[in-house]
Amino acid sequence: MEPQDLYTEVGNNIRRYRRAVPRTQQEVAARVGLSRASLANIESGHQWVRLHHLYAIAEALQLDSPTVLMPPLKAPPPPPSRQLPELPLPREGLTDKQRLEVLRLLSDVLGGQEPDTTGGEV
Repeated sequence: MEPQDLYTEVGNNIRRYRRAVPRTQQEVAARVGLSRASLANIESGHQWVRLHHLYAIAEALQLDSPTVLMPPLKAPPPPPSRQLPELPLPREGLTDKQRLEVLRLLSDVLGGQEPDTTGGEV
């Protein structure tokens, strides 16, 4: 990783954490002893953050100092819905078990799985 990439990533992290608090650039900059423009440049990666400012920014955001070096944890996406779609299958000519088997096979195919063609029991 190039140094510029590192500072850009740290700046992005600072911005994310600042917005999560939420605090304005002006509020954080005032607590740290920077101008708002300097903090904006740090957040955008155009200005490298000094170590003592990094600690002060973390304190202003009520974080442990190393935390601003890491991106915020993202909540895991919700699991995909396993609810079978309502399909216009004929009610006549198919038993309930056959209808369920057709829906299961369609769900497997739409979910990217190969359907079970071994003829096994459902």
